[in-house]
Amino acid sequence: MNNYKNIPDLSGKVAIVTGANSGTGYGITYHLAKYNCKVIMASRNKIKLKDAKEKLLKKLPNAILEIEIVDITSLESIRNFCKRIKNNYSRIDFLANNAGGGSNKYTLTADKFEQQLTVNYLGHFAITTQLLPVLKNGSRIVTFSSIGYKRFLKNNLDVDNLMCDNPSDFNQMQEYCKAKLCSILFAVKLQNEFERIGSNSMSLSCHPGWSRTNLFGQADTFSMKLLGTIMNGVSGMLGISQNLYDGALPAIEALIADNAQTRMVYSPKKRESTGAPIPIEIDHRHYKDEDIDKLWDKTQQMLNIKVADYL
Repeated sequence: MNNYKNIPDLSGKVAIVTGANSGTGYGITYHLAKYNCKVIMASRNKIKLKDAKEKLLKKLPNAILEIEIVDITSLESIRNFCKRIKNNYSRIDFLANNAGGGSNKYTLTADKFEQQLTVNYLGHFAITTQLLPVLKNGSRIVTFSSIGYKRFLKNNLDVDNLMCDNPSDFNQMQEYCKAKLCSILFAVKLQNEFERIGSNSMSLSCHPGWSRTNLFGQADTFSMKLLGTIMNGVSGMLGISQNLYDGALPAIEALIADNAQTRMVYSPKKRESTGAPIPIEIDHRHYKDEDIDKLWDKTQQMLNIKVADYL
């Protein structure tokens, strides 16, 4: 599925992809750039971004690629990034909130937020909000979730206690899955806001299924990195996982489909692990409908940001 057939010519379009130097972010960049979209590759590591850009240009010599540094865990870095984008562009057509990961250790960011929640949810809320002035006229925003939000999350969403503030209570998988549920609810609420103000932009969510990326490569221990390598190899041989290019397709479908469906999660078709991307209903078991608005308000309070100032 490397040569996905449904993508139209995207000449003149501009996209931002966070976490573009590797994994599904690299895959999204590949698919968009192949069809002539200019892609702003965003990540915190300039060296890795340059390497990724050079690698892509070997595959796609005519690709239009630009690199931008942003640390998704730093509100200052996000503010500076968004200012640069708004100074240079009057419109962004596609925003892929792809960056994610985290540490298996309890870690606080410079802004005193727990890292897992920040890199998988709070950071993208902050980026999207501050870029809204260039995302309100027919743009598409897709925010990444994970199948873990419905398969591995154990507890219901507690908006009043959104961030883990006790290292002894920290569970990496649970914090990760909670953040990915929050990302879906954020996408739903942002779509509600677009409709409220009469904007024709669209906010959607997706997850990549079981994709062979370097997520485990970000682990803090050698044993976890080794486990990730083994799992990727075995799952690939068994055909129950897919490469990063195919893992990027749910995001691509959400960004370019003519009949894109909001308030759904674009996911791989086969057990939500592999296969062609399709929209799937959001699993409601771990949240209540009123949590969507409550989470929206809580996140603005935490980040000291008002979405209304940018809409």
